[in-house]
Amino acid sequence: MKSMKKIHYIILFLLCAGCKEKYEAPVESPTTGYLVIEGTVNNGPGNTNFRLTRTTKLGNEAIIFEKGAQVKIEGENNITYNLTEKTTGNYSADNLNLNSNQKYRLRIKTSGGKEFLSDFVEVKKNPPIDSISWKREDDGGLQLYVNTHDDQNKTRYYQWEYAETWEFHSTHRSSLKYVILQVPGPNNPIMSVDYRYPITRSYDTTIIKCWQTNSSTSLQLGSTIRLEKDIVYLPIVAIPPKSWKLGVLYSLFVKQYTWTKEGYEFLEKMKKNTEITGSVFDAQPSELKGNIHNLSDPAEPVVGFFNICNIEEKRIYISANQVPDWGYFMSCPEIIIPNISDSIKDKGSDKLPTNVYEVDLFDRIKLFGAAPPDCVDCTLKGTNKKPSFWP
Repeated sequence: MKSMKKIHYIILFLLCAGCKEKYEAPVESPTTGYLVIEGTVNNGPGNTNFRLTRTTKLGNEAIIFEKGAQVKIEGENNITYNLTEKTTGNYSADNLNLNSNQKYRLRIKTSGGKEFLSDFVEVKKNPPIDSISWKREDDGGLQLYVNTHDDQNKTRYYQWEYAETWEFHSTHRSSLKYVILQVPGPNNPIMSVDYRYPITRSYDTTIIKCWQTNSSTSLQLGSTIRLEKDIVYLPIVAIPPKSWKLGVLYSLFVKQYTWTKEGYEFLEKMKKNTEITGSVFDAQPSELKGNIHNLSDPAEPVVGFFNICNIEEKRIYISANQVPDWGYFMSCPEIIIPNISDSIKDKGSDKLPTNVYEVDLFDRIKLFGAAPPDCVDCTLKGTNKKPSFWP
């Protein structure tokens, strides 16, 4: 019976291997790539940021930034706002406070002399985020929701971005550090003997408490166009059960945008094109046509859609004690190791309580307790720099 299963697996493997073909992109992009424009004009308080990059060929993961460009926002009333390149390929301006009764467009001139211009667009009003709520799921995990509404039923098309930040601690505290001292000997002027020598026996508090941040990578979209009232209650983030994100304290920061119908449809196409799994039964990628045009070469595509709205923000904190029996546990066994050369290669199996070590009559370390590095040093999985918004 086992041999029949083995034959079955071999046949299945050969069939799958035989179906693989090299994928050839149907569109040949120019050497410089197509211009990609990312960003939304923030008509509320805060910054407006645009990122300009170039498309690359399949298999090339490097980001090519468009630097040295002139980026402007032009109003129908002939008022112009300039964006400054703060970092390579990133252009920004502070507190634009545009006139909501005017329409505006985006103009870009690259260092290579090509010019791009968007259609004029209206300034969209974005309602505040009412709340970020959460509830415990049947599997023990956590589901977070974004809640908003527009009493005038005019918004209808929404997009959200989020950033998760969580605090976590090292399982073991480090009270002992050693270095390998190399000393010259008679046969080798560079090194002949190495010593493990303790340089401190106090807790290293800089590697105990850390933070990790994870930002959204997919398009989070929602529309109420089919609903009678413009009310949003949609899931935005799921935290798996027993996740380290809720080991101490977790925070979710959400940004909300609103779009025109045309802009929202553009984002929907982009979402489909970027999240397709690659099956032959999937819908084929559709051509992305935004409202930004290449004046220098109208036939050359431009990836992007110009949008203006006030950007709404909200943050929520969830502590571990708010979620009873969360059950996060990191397996971090601690073992006893003799303080002799290469002893790490011949570890004993006896367990030591945290931070126990043994000294001889001359106060030299004989034995010490050790654990995997990421169980002792939290900076291996995050940063020990406390975020400015952290309580």
